[in-house]
Amino acid sequence: MIDTYSNLDYNCFEVIDCLKLGGVYDKLQMFKLFRDGQNLYFDLDVVITGDCNKFLKTELSVCKAWWRKAFHTPLNSSIISWYGDKSEIYNLFTADLKRSKRIYYRGIDQYIYHNFDYCYFSDGYCSTKTIKKYDPKYAVYLFNQNHTEMRWRGWCQKFLLNRAVSEQF
Repeated sequence: MIDTYSNLDYNCFEVIDCLKLGGVYDKLQMFKLFRDGQNLYFDLDVVITGDCNKFLKTELSVCKAWWRKAFHTPLNSSIISWYGDKSEIYNLFTADLKRSKRIYYRGIDQYIYHNFDYCYFSDGYCSTKTIKKYDPKYAVYLFNQNHTEMRWRGWCQKFLLNRAVSEQF
């Protein structure tokens, strides 16, 4: 999807598959590992349908989670962008891992919300919790831990399959 639809010019693509912190907290490793230049992160349960250059930001940027209930945090980390060294995000959490997991039991969205300055992406993404059908104004669809839904949404198949197969649709 990144090669076919995102229009991003990049020189490195990485998948973090090292399980060190446990569960959703493993995502924090990206801040330790990628400390130079421009960085753009996508959760695996997203569908990329269009130009993602709008998500390249120098300041720490995340999605605004308008679909969440009020008791949760207002941000979502399905897409994260930053420039340079943000390793303090990882270091603060791991300084007392047991305590951090107890306090931020809802995950890294809660952790970032309570500890760091961030900006919201202004547009270009949506959650399938509120937008159920394909609309070309959204470059990224967030499935928010509901990846199985990606398999049965007919419009997704065009974007999930390789280029040769998707041209048949």
